[in-house]
Amino acid sequence: MRIPIASVIIALIAASLLAPASRADAAVEVVATIPELAAIAREVGSSKVRVSSIAQPNQDYHKVDARPSDVARLSRADVLVRVGMDFDLWADALIAAARNKKVAVGGPGYVDASQRIKRLEVPTEKITGASGDIHALGNPHYYYDPGCAKVIAHNILLGLRRVSPGDAGVFDANYKKFIAAIDAAMPRWQRQMAVCKGKPVVTYHKNWCYFMNRFGVREFQTLEPKPGIPPSPGHINRLIQRMKRESVKAMVVESIYPKRFPEFVARETGARLEWAPYSIGVMGTRDYIGFVDKIVEAFHNACR
Repeated sequence: MRIPIASVIIALIAASLLAPASRADAAVEVVATIPELAAIAREVGSSKVRVSSIAQPNQDYHKVDARPSDVARLSRADVLVRVGMDFDLWADALIAAARNKKVAVGGPGYVDASQRIKRLEVPTEKITGASGDIHALGNPHYYYDPGCAKVIAHNILLGLRRVSPGDAGVFDANYKKFIAAIDAAMPRWQRQMAVCKGKPVVTYHKNWCYFMNRFGVREFQTLEPKPGIPPSPGHINRLIQRMKRESVKAMVVESIYPKRFPEFVARETGARLEWAPYSIGVMGTRDYIGFVDKIVEAFHNACR
């Protein structure tokens, strides 16, 4: 991702003019790379933070074209929260252009949300161009798993405490409240997901391994032949035949993907197709708990 230097200079000048004279009473400026991290940051920071996301709802997080305004935001940010695991690599150019030591790698406001996440699907073979969109550090879609959300929240808590130690007590209380909300919702989610336990489910992209691992669901196959490679007629035909042979009747597809192939496969196999939100901010989702509610509902309906 290349950002025109003239646009960067203009953005940085604008940011300097807009920057507050004193941060004593100002909200902590948090920039997240994706809406899910932004939502969790709002839970932990509450009224003490102002949060924005670079990627927008239902935007493919692999292909984010950053704007000069994103550079300006990052240049005055106190905290940057990113997915890590070589997923949001497009953020590196933004960090370099912003020239803000606070949110640079190793800075007090730099938060890699993947820290202390137990990584799944770490490649054991050499990655080549034919491998598709494989990440060397493992599958980066851990933010769909509510168990991982608790780890994300703790990483954000540590970052907020570093940049605003005077508000540590507020952040701690908000963090505990969020953890309690996850813990309170988990039995409900487990009850709803019980119908999916051990069942094979067809998905579109390999987004769900952490979520499926949490609830004991088996990913049968994806509509993509390899991660990030669009479905081909040959692959779809083979998938249909395999689904018929093994009586696979559940499909869950994220809202970002085209309907053509999922609907065709569902018609040909008699599978129940359900759509799940790709990101917070679509399908009526506003916060993390509601986001997981919608995902659980989609899996439950597909499996029942």
